[in-house]
Amino acid sequence: MENTTQKKIHLENITLVGIKARTSNASEMTGKGKIAGLWQRFWEEGILSQISGRTNLSEFMVTYTEFESDENGEYTILIGAAVDSVGTLPPHLTSVTIPASNYIQVPTPWGPIAEIGLETWKTIWSEDNYKKNRSYVADLEVYGLNAKDPNHSQFDIFLGIN
Repeated sequence: MENTTQKKIHLENITLVGIKARTSNASEMTGKGKIAGLWQRFWEEGILSQISGRTNLSEFMVTYTEFESDENGEYTILIGAAVDSVGTLPPHLTSVTIPASNYIQVPTPWGPIAEIGLETWKTIWSEDNYKKNRSYVADLEVYGLNAKDPNHSQFDIFLGIN
């Protein structure tokens, strides 16, 4: 993976609306995970267009939260968008509020969106400097204007830290 710069930032509370599933990295690596199917649903059902009150119309987000322990335990993934307020949701959508926290911002390299995320996460899981101070309250992936072309994208991963 190419060398990318990382910086620490503070994010205020973020409320996300989208679709979610409970999984683990072990399940995902065996091919029996839920993330690929969740992404497929997100695109095929046009989930983003069903989320009202979005704070930024040019981006969508993924959060990993409700960690059982660390990257080795189960967690909840939600794919959706940040909203100003939740209101009444259709039955297939749900919301989660991520508390204000500090994060390390880790940019992915440019490339096919399906590859750069996993490549960056593998680096995060393997490098000690990413493991220290992880809070396991929430991690985020923010897909903005650089993530419009699935074959040539770049996005940022935010690791929750203490």
